[in-house]
Amino acid sequence: MGKDLLFEIGTEELPPSCMEEGVTGLRKVLENKLSESRLEFKDILTYVSPRRFVAIVKGLGEIQKSKEEIVTGPPKGIAFDKNGGPTKAAEGFARSLNLKVSDLEEIEIKGKGLYLGKRITEEGKKAKDLLGDILKDTLLSMSFSKQMTWSDYDIKFVRPIRWILALYDNEIIRFNIINLTSGNVTFGHRTLSPGAIIIKNTGDYFKFLKSKGAVIVDSAKRRELILKQISKLEEKLWKGKYKVVLNENLLKDVVNLVEIPNTITGNFPRGFLYMPKELLIEAIQYHQKYFAVLNKSGNVSTKFIIVQNGIKDTTGGVKKGNERVLKARLKDATFFYEEDKKHDFNHWTEKLKEVIFFSGLGSMYDKAVRLKKLSIYLIDLLHGSGLKGRQDISPDLVSASLLCKCDLVTSMVVEFPALQGIVGRQYAKEKGEKSAVADSIFEHYLPRFAGDILPSTDIGLILSIADRIDTITGMFIAGKIPSGSADPFALRRKASGVVLSILKGKYDFELAGLIGYNIKLYLESFNPKDTDGSKIASEVRDFIVARFRFLLEKKGKRLDILDAILEPGCGSIMDIDLRYTAIEEFIINRDIKKIYFPVIRCRNIIGKKEFGEVKEKLLVEEYEKKLFSSIESKKSKIKDLVVKKDFTSVLIELDKLGTVVDQFFDKVLVMDKDEKIKTNRINLIKKAVDLYMTMADFSRLIVDKR
Repeated sequence: MGKDLLFEIGTEELPPSCMEEGVTGLRKVLENKLSESRLEFKDILTYVSPRRFVAIVKGLGEIQKSKEEIVTGPPKGIAFDKNGGPTKAAEGFARSLNLKVSDLEEIEIKGKGLYLGKRITEEGKKAKDLLGDILKDTLLSMSFSKQMTWSDYDIKFVRPIRWILALYDNEIIRFNIINLTSGNVTFGHRTLSPGAIIIKNTGDYFKFLKSKGAVIVDSAKRRELILKQISKLEEKLWKGKYKVVLNENLLKDVVNLVEIPNTITGNFPRGFLYMPKELLIEAIQYHQKYFAVLNKSGNVSTKFIIVQNGIKDTTGGVKKGNERVLKARLKDATFFYEEDKKHDFNHWTEKLKEVIFFSGLGSMYDKAVRLKKLSIYLIDLLHGSGLKGRQDISPDLVSASLLCKCDLVTSMVVEFPALQGIVGRQYAKEKGEKSAVADSIFEHYLPRFAGDILPSTDIGLILSIADRIDTITGMFIAGKIPSGSADPFALRRKASGVVLSILKGKYDFELAGLIGYNIKLYLESFNPKDTDGSKIASEVRDFIVARFRFLLEKKGKRLDILDAILEPGCGSIMDIDLRYTAIEEFIINRDIKKIYFPVIRCRNIIGKKEFGEVKEKLLVEEYEKKLFSSIESKKSKIKDLVVKKDFTSVLIELDKLGTVVDQFFDKVLVMDKDEKIKTNRINLIKKAVDLYMTMADFSRLIVDKR
């Protein structure tokens, strides 16, 4: 049956930014440690609240699984002499195991024969005797992007550890870390229930912490309670006249800031309502983690929501205190807004020259100039394809590229960084810029996170692609290439944004061209030492394509199809995507084996030989002439279909070619005695492979060969 294991790491208040990272790491590390120790379990549930990481291992077996190890020594022929007596080799092997030769057994090793050996079974130990070391190793193996030390201890953790609770059903699992010994004691809410709480068995944990400790350990239940309290306000108290702005990131932070939530409604003076809506909402949300409230018209009201950490505001003091704090914050915000109104984009453009983009890669002004050049270059690449039939956006794109970074030096964005793009859009509208330019200033930051919206206009999409490629390329030139889980400049997220924006805009262009031009711009301006431009261009292209692979993998798509498409050197994301879709649908609806097996037969023959032109006069057999004719007739047709991106029709043509290829191999002897004929036939097969490769290297597909 197994018993439940409870493991709680009590800490000082945790920053919300580390909590998801910590709880994910706890589960992963603990799962690995238990599996390595051969302890079976049903599931691991993890939880986090502002002062604790918690893991519950459900149905943890009481006995470690036994382990059988086969130790082999010399082959049987060497282990015994002609008379059947043990040789020195056999005696030495037995001695190394503290056994007699008679204790050994014959063990057959597949493909090698009989060997002298011994099956050694290691009996499983009791789980309770192993768990102390497992839990200690788990805690010490947890890592965070930001860690700290405290006192004079060597241990590193995200915040100082204050207690450790470890229970296996009702039995305490003892181990020591620094000055702490694990036990059955936990602690509740810091102010509402500061005393120690004894947990007698794992089943009491959640119930006791809530009733005696005023703590809801499960963040999903804290979230549910906050939403329920807000819904009650909206429906029962406000009668549908007001609506709380539920920013998902803010809600996640607030859930992780409180152990038992209590919502309070506050008010601020009407004099602040003149500020632009998005700027005012961010000013309410940013520093103090309040929720803004909209009226029925969708405008910001004077109400706001405070989520308090469990304390009931019986005297109204908590409400008044928070109102004073927000009033001061909004005074600051209006001051910054009024200061910004005194300046224009020319002023901010000049200030960009003082802001370093990255050491050795110039200023943010230099980046804006590069974005202008990259955007125009990308439009030229797309001429006649991605932007065909659309209005000329070049003038607006040039304006947007030079203005899009200006809000980074405004007072509002310096104070409220999350407003970058939003402030730029607002100020562009206020200064009389076209709406297309203003909107693209905001859109070029999209997507900001996984699942975020994408730019809705060509200007926004092109500027977003150019901005991200410029940053990725610059960081690669500077040697700041992501490795492992370390990605301090979020380059993987930026690369994903490039892929998604290209697909949204249906832009067909070779990545290598834009990246190469970007590198040229960097080298002309800054000439970084020891920079291999072609190598960096290849690395950046592969890095972006790898994010396309990652997005496919997340959807559970087949990666062998992508490998097949990439092998011939395809470097347009849209082209890759269209080929992928066509092959995927062909595999589902038709028989890919009619393409796959002919390609394999061809590849088996040509190997790594040298090739030349096919000489038609040396084609003597009917079916080699038929193959040559088929290749020649399909070559131009397939080329036209590839240009039109009609890859489904390409596959149909290659499917037909497969029949001719199979007939050729069945009827014609490739390795003819005449060296010239043999060579000509190999060249013909290579010609067939080249035609297949205009679509993909189908030999890379994983196909059921039955």
